[in-house]
Parts: sequence; structure tokens; C-alpha cells
Amino acid sequence: MSSPSQLRDELAKCLESSMQKFHNIWVDIGICESQQKQRSETVVEHLRNLLEEMVQEEEMLRNQIRTRIEKYSKEVRELCQDMSYPDYQYKKSYSMLQTEKDLKMRMETLSNEKAERFRKFNHFKDQDQHLCDIMCLTPYYIPSGSTPTLEQLQALENHVASLKIEKDKRFHEFVNSKKEIIKLFSEMEKSPETEFSRDVVCESDSTFQLSTENMKALKVLKVELEEEKEEMKKKVDQLWNKLHVLWDRLDIGESERANFSKGKTSVKEPVVIALKEEISRCEKLKFQNIQRFVEGMRKELTEWWDKCYYSQQQKRAFTAFKSENFTEELLQLHDEEVLRMKTYYEKHQELFEDISKWADLFKKMLEHERKANDPNRFNNRGGKLLLEEKERKKVLKELPKVEEDVKTLIADWEKQHEKPFLVDGRRFVDYIEKQWATHQSSKIIEKEERNKARAKLMEEEMIYGSKPTTPAKRRFIGTPSKTPNNKQRRIDYNSTGSTGSSSCSSGTSSLRVTLKMNDTNKTPASCGRLQQNSVFASPRPRVPASASKILASSRSVNRRRSGRIARKVLGEKVNFGNSHMTNHYTTSTNQNDTFSQTTLGSCVQSGGVCNASTMESYREFEKAVHQNSKANCRSSIIPKSPGKL
Repeated sequence: MSSPSQLRDELAKCLESSMQKFHNIWVDIGICESQQKQRSETVVEHLRNLLEEMVQEEEMLRNQIRTRIEKYSKEVRELCQDMSYPDYQYKKSYSMLQTEKDLKMRMETLSNEKAERFRKFNHFKDQDQHLCDIMCLTPYYIPSGSTPTLEQLQALENHVASLKIEKDKRFHEFVNSKKEIIKLFSEMEKSPETEFSRDVVCESDSTFQLSTENMKALKVLKVELEEEKEEMKKKVDQLWNKLHVLWDRLDIGESERANFSKGKTSVKEPVVIALKEEISRCEKLKFQNIQRFVEGMRKELTEWWDKCYYSQQQKRAFTAFKSENFTEELLQLHDEEVLRMKTYYEKHQELFEDISKWADLFKKMLEHERKANDPNRFNNRGGKLLLEEKERKKVLKELPKVEEDVKTLIADWEKQHEKPFLVDGRRFVDYIEKQWATHQSSKIIEKEERNKARAKLMEEEMIYGSKPTTPAKRRFIGTPSKTPNNKQRRIDYNSTGSTGSSSCSSGTSSLRVTLKMNDTNKTPASCGRLQQNSVFASPRPRVPASASKILASSRSVNRRRSGRIARKVLGEKVNFGNSHMTNHYTTSTNQNDTFSQTTLGSCVQSGGVCNASTMESYREFEKAVHQNSKANCRSSIIPKSPGKL
């Protein structure tokens, strides 16, 4: 850019050149000097006017720029105020054109932002108005005549979003409630009666106003219908219960009940009407069959007494229970008593259920104790013993807990009502103590009975001998043959008697006659019962090694007899009836000698078989037995000498 001095020099040169040209032209034309001077002044005037016009135009341009700057500044300031922005400050170093451009761009930016705000505002405002119309709410308020701020737009947007959520929630609730309401009307076979209920059921979903009042009314309508249905259900249940009671008391057959109950499982009004009619019919039959009806009520009353744990004294308080004068007054008394007991049970149902639970656990405990004392339980298979043990532990764990819970509940009840809660005519604590005392006494009685039975068994074994518990097929594997029968034994007796002394033969003969005559009264270990009981003789003792040579010769002589005696059974048919053997046994008892009847009746001697009937005195018999006692003594009780008693 040229400096002002250079510009002046340039203009001077241009002017001088132009004036020289003008002068040459004028000379060529022949214009006089005065006219040339005049024309030169005209040229200067033209130049002056041109420069002035140009200056004026530039000044005008400058003024226009200033005006626009002021305008833009004003608009920017207003936009900032309207949009809650701080005042815009342009840089002082900018030229007028730069300032104008900067202000213009800022103004356009603010104007566009303002327009966008109004666009969003109108959009959210329309949505808000639509949602408010659906839900009958007041539109969101924003002051008119001003540009909405960013905070206001955000708040409006959040408000519209919350309204959408609320609207969807209400609509979903309305649709579900409408379905349930229609279902309730259908189940009860009932039509909408109010205008609002008709609007809910009949109108379209989109036309229903989801206002707060309508939603409350919708909930109220639903609750009313549910309560009405519940009341009708209770009413139907009560009618059914009453009808079943009447049927039970009138002994109505199952076929007749099934025919009436068919298709009447709902809670509709026609069902209620049908139940009332059937109850009315049964009521008429009730008065026609008062006696049977009263007896049925007495049976029911007994059940309620048992449920309420009434004592006999409390039961006797209802004197009409024993009355035989079957009248309507008696029927009414029984009906009132049944109703009173039923109400009493329902009022304290929780207590009675807990007491019943305790009683059931107590019975289970007694049952487990009974099973534990049963020896046959060890024959069970399939893990029953393990299951019984688990069940027993579970019962023993739950019983004290349930007992404490019931005591706590009853204590609270007694504290609240200031009177004792009776179970079987006594306080629950006393009732429990009585049950435990009864249980303990029964255990003592059972123990005494077992002791008596054991003592009786021992006494019988002392007299008749004991019965082995080992199975027959596992006992005495080496036994060559079974016990000989009665006929073979008699033959053995005869053969033994022939080889023995003559003094023993007469005793053996009398013994055989006595056994045959008294065959119906056998001892527990007699031969007659031996084949069923599998009772064998006691095994013979081993002979010492030192005696093997001495007994070698005698063993060959007595082999058949000793083998036969070794297979003898413990008992013989030695019930001598009224013979003198009984006297010998009595004498032995008085002298504290422990022998069974079989032992006293016969013993094995070296020369044969001797019995008490061959002895002149008991002392002689005792001495013979003591000296010749052997292991084949026919009893499970080993005879002892008098010195070892």
C-alpha cells in the first residue's frame, strides 16, 4: 500500500500529465490562453467535485457500516438477554468491517438457537397438551412472550417423558383392570349397572380418559366386584357347608348329592338360588325327622368337643345332650350348641391346631418307643430301621419346641383374657404333666409285667427245663439220627432192663405203665413234643486222655446202649400222676435239692436204668444219683450236690 506522500506525488504527476495533454490539445485546436485558463479551471473543478463525491460515498459507506454495527450490537444484546446469555463483547481492535462481520455471525447464531428452542418448545408443548388431555392434567407452565431457557426446555422434556410413563402405566393398569372386571362380571353373570362401569366394559380402550379420578374409580369398581365375589363365594361356601351338614344329618345318598352338585361349582347367582331352595327343602325334612337330625347333631357336637379338648364335666354341662324328648326346642338347643362350639374352635383355631400337633407328636413318640421294644423289628429289610431312627430323632427334636410354642401362645392368651385356657378340663401345663405321668406309669407297668413274665419263665425252666433257641438244622451236626419215637424208647427200656439188675426191672415196668397212662400230661421237654420243638439231649463230656485205656474194654460192651442214651432227649414222659414219685420230689424240694422231674424220675447207672420207685428211701436215691451223675442227665439243669447249693 502506498503512503500518502507517494499518493500525492502520483496524483500530482497524473494531474500534471493530464494538464499537459489538455494544453497540447488546446494549442492544437487553437484555443486562446484565456479559454485555456478557463478550461483548466473547469478541469480542476471537475476533479474537485469528483473527489468530493468520492469522499461523500466513502463517508456514506462508513456511516452504513456503523449503522449496521449498532443494529447488530443491539440485536445481539437483545438475544442474549432473551436467551439468558451474558452480553456479547466484541474486540475493540477489530475494524468496522470485522466488527460488523463478527456481530452479524453472532446474531445469526443466536437467532438460529432461538428458533430451535421455540421449535422444541412447541413440540414438547404439543405432546404435553395431548397427554394432559388424555389424563385430564394441567399443562406444564412456561411464561409466554419470552424465549424458553435451556433449563425450562429440559424440565419440559422431563415432564413430557414422565407423562408418557404415567400414561403407559395407567393404560396398562386400565387394560388389566378391564379384563379382570369383565371376568368378574362374567363369573357372577352380572351386567354393568353404573354409567362408569358401562364405559369401562363397553367403550374402546383409546377413548377412556386415564384421569386420576377415573383410575381411582376403576380401582374402586374392581375392589367392589372382588369383594362382592368374595362375599358371594363365602355365602356359597356357607350355603354348601350348611347343605352338607343337613345332608349328613338326613343321611342323603351320594347319588342324590351328586345329581344336585352337578354344574354348581361356580359362585353365580343361580347357584345361590338353587342352594337356598335345596336348604329350604332339607329344612322341611329336618323337622319331619327331628330325632335322626338331633342324633346327627349330637355326633357332630361330639366331634367339635373332641376338637376343642372338652372334658367330661364340660360335656355334661350341656344337659340337653341326654334328653330323649325330641322336639323343635331340643333341636334348636343342639343347633345353638354346635354353632357355639364351631365359633369357639374357629376363634382359637391356631391354639387347637398347635395342641393337636403336640398330641400327634406325642403319639408318634409313644409309637416309636413301642416299636423300639418290639424284637421283631430287627427282621425288617429295606432300611426301615434307619427311617424309624430318623423319624424318632425328628419327633424328639420337634416335640419340646412345639410344647414351648403352645405354652407361650396359651400364656399370652391367658394374660390377655385373664382366665385359664382349659384343655381336657385343666390347664395345658397340667394336661401335659398328666400325659407324661400316664406314659411313665404305663412304662412301669409294662416293666413289671415283663419282669413277672421273665420270672414265670425262669420258674418253668427250673421245673421243666429250657428250650434251646438254636434252629434244629444248625444244632448237633454230627447227630446220627433223630430222636426215637415212643415205641422205640419202650423197646430200649425193655432191653436195658433185661441187662440191668432185677430190682430195676419192676420199677421200669411201672414207669412204662405210668407213662402210657399219663401220656396227655407231658412235660415241656417230653418226647411227645420233642419232634416239634427239636430239643436234643445235652452233649456228653469228653473222656480224659488218661482214662482212654481203662474205658477201652467197657466201650465195646456198652456201645449201643451209650450211643442210644447220648441221643436221649432232655425230658421224658415221667408225669407219674399220684404215684409215690411225687412224694420223693416234694421231699427233695424241702431239702433244697435242685432236680427236675425228669432227673428224679430216671437216671443212668452202670447196670441199667433205676428210678425212684425202686429205692427204699429218698436218701438212698439221692446217694445213688450223686455218685452216678453223668452228662446225659435228661434235663437242661445240671444236678448239683448238696454241698454246692
